[in-house]
Amino acid sequence: MKRVLFIVLIFVSSISFSQSNNEVKPFIEVTGVAEKEVIPNEIYLDVPVEERIEKGKKITIQEIETELKKGLQSCGIPEENLSISNLNSKLVKTGWWNKEILATADYELKINDANILKDLFEIFERLKIKNARITKASHDKIEKIRKEVRISAIKAAKEKADYLLNAIGENTGKSLIVRDVGNQQINNFSFANVAYKQNKLMSRDVKMKQGNIQFQNIKISSSIYVKFEIK
Repeated sequence: MKRVLFIVLIFVSSISFSQSNNEVKPFIEVTGVAEKEVIPNEIYLDVPVEERIEKGKKITIQEIETELKKGLQSCGIPEENLSISNLNSKLVKTGWWNKEILATADYELKINDANILKDLFEIFERLKIKNARITKASHDKIEKIRKEVRISAIKAAKEKADYLLNAIGENTGKSLIVRDVGNQQINNFSFANVAYKQNKLMSRDVKMKQGNIQFQNIKISSSIYVKFEIK
């Protein structure tokens, strides 16, 4: 019986010793938030092109593409900004008894200035290109901007910890935990309804202001959680 009691006492003593060695150090937990807005300077359009029959003559994809490139050149858009993404064909009835296989192609076009959209849609209308639409708006330095916003967020966390602790006469120590808890980029506009009708570009995300077309800004935000030791 004495032997059992001795073992229990040793076990209890070892637990107490362990707890004293693992004493939790004081800390502060904060979240830094940063946000930045940028104007899109890369706008992508989907441009579907279809062969057609006019007055008994086939207007080919190549002919339409050639005229489209001429129109782009007149707007100052480099030819390499136009690329074909899909090529297909379909059987179309061209008369009472006649059917013709006509090619279809989807092009992707990148522009860097929203103000030429009006001229572009006029070119599409002249070339009888239907259903051209804007698919994406971005920025050529978007990755760099995301990094800058994250850096601003973690600096904001440190600044918050500093002024909170200074208010009670304490100082911020080293970081114990850093966690990227939230990043958001708001620029997924609904471009499906963008169309050029009666000399007006119609969309809730694209608006005219003093003759210029303006896009909503891209909003990039970041939240960084940091756990700091209190000195």
